[in-house]
Amino acid sequence: MKMMKLQVLQFHKLIIACSAGFILMLSACQPLYTSPNGDVGASNTALSLISVAHVDTRSGQQVRNRLIFLLSNGTTPLNPTFELRIRVSSNASTSASRIDATGKTAGIVLTTVSYELYDISKKNIVYRGTRSASASYDQTSQSFANERAKRDAENRSAKAVAEQIRFAIAADLNN
Repeated sequence: MKMMKLQVLQFHKLIIACSAGFILMLSACQPLYTSPNGDVGASNTALSLISVAHVDTRSGQQVRNRLIFLLSNGTTPLNPTFELRIRVSSNASTSASRIDATGKTAGIVLTTVSYELYDISKKNIVYRGTRSASASYDQTSQSFANERAKRDAENRSAKAVAEQIRFAIAADLNN
């Protein structure tokens, strides 16, 4: 009995020591997208001064709308310092070569965005890159359901690729 109490006491000491070490480790943590002086708001301020150029496709408009929301909460900056120029391509394909017993097959929408961050005052391209995202959807024998499922998949992949671009730009601006 005395041996068991000693083991429980040692276990509690171990838990306390590990907790203290974990707390000390967390004290050195900082948010991922901060400025060198530790100001988290500086990153968000820089992102909110980016205007997103107009696009001419439906999937491009989905990406643009999501980027505007992510960068500046849906508002257009009055005096932007950067312009984000995007080129969007969205392709749908069938991923299965045969239809199963229920008449369903799967489709995949791949959205690829090439982007350039243009510095308006210096009149040059600061960063450029390419990001892509995919979303799957079910195809059935109903044509309207197929079109709606494909459109929903386009929306999901546009949202995902816009988030990737936002994170990439935030990382680029902090370097």
